[in-house]
This record gives sequence, C-alpha cells and structure tokens, in this order.
Amino acid sequence: MQKMRKLVVPNSFFEAAAEELRNGKSVRLHVDGQSMYPFIHGGKDEIEVIPYDGKSPLEAWCCPFYRWGGNYMIHRFIGMNGEMCQMLGDGNLYRIEEVPKCDIAGILQTIYHPDGTSQNCRDSHWLRKAAWWYRLRKLRRFLIPIFKLLGI
Repeated sequence: MQKMRKLVVPNSFFEAAAEELRNGKSVRLHVDGQSMYPFIHGGKDEIEVIPYDGKSPLEAWCCPFYRWGGNYMIHRFIGMNGEMCQMLGDGNLYRIEEVPKCDIAGILQTIYHPDGTSQNCRDSHWLRKAAWWYRLRKLRRFLIPIFKLLGI
C-alpha cells in the first residue's frame, strides 16, 4: 500500500473554498487537526461542506465552516450570544469562538471515512449525539485520551 503524502496548504486555500461556497458550490476538503475529535478524525477523514446563505437560522449542533481570527475552521454551533454565533470544537475543552453569521460560508454536510463509510452530519441522530457530547464537555479531558487509546 502506498503511503499518502501529507500536504499542508496555506489558509488562502480555504479562502478559495469559502469563495466557492459563496458562489453556491459544495466543496470537499481533507482536514487535519484534532479540534473536532471524536466526530472528525483529523488527517484521515474528508468532509463535504455545503453553502450557507447567512440568513437562515443555524440548526442546533450543526458544524459551520467559518472565518475566525484570520483562519477558517469547522466547529460545532452551540448557540447565540446576541447577534454572535458561538462555536466550540468537539475536541476543545473551553475556547468558544464568537462569529457573526456573515463570516459563515458553509455547513458540514458529510464526513467521508477512510474505510469507505460516510456520515450525514445533518441527520437528527448524529446531531443528538453531538448534543450529548456537548453536555459531557467537562469530562472531555478524560474521555478523549480513553477514546484515542481505544481507537474510537
């Protein structure tokens, strides 16, 4: 089996992906990082993001693709603080990003796993699992290392 070469791209690549989303096109991205673990396995999973119009209400526990602090990321939508959307990575313990809706370019639609399976990220069952994971955020410090040890 041939080893896949890792390519690190500048954040300007994600700006191009955001532009495609603003033009009404879906994008597929190979993601890195562990901020969405255990739902997305960085360096392994590929994701499909669909356009977001910036006007529709965000569905509870969905995962927007947005710009924050000069970088693009996908984290879980956890609520509103006035006019600002609050986001928290599934692998993060505390840092909540607040972004205006106009900085959201898309919504995570599908995760494609290396074994050929996929996950519809707008499915109500998946969103309920995300809600439970959010409720367990104070235990993540202990759960995440156990999940990694077990290969979950």
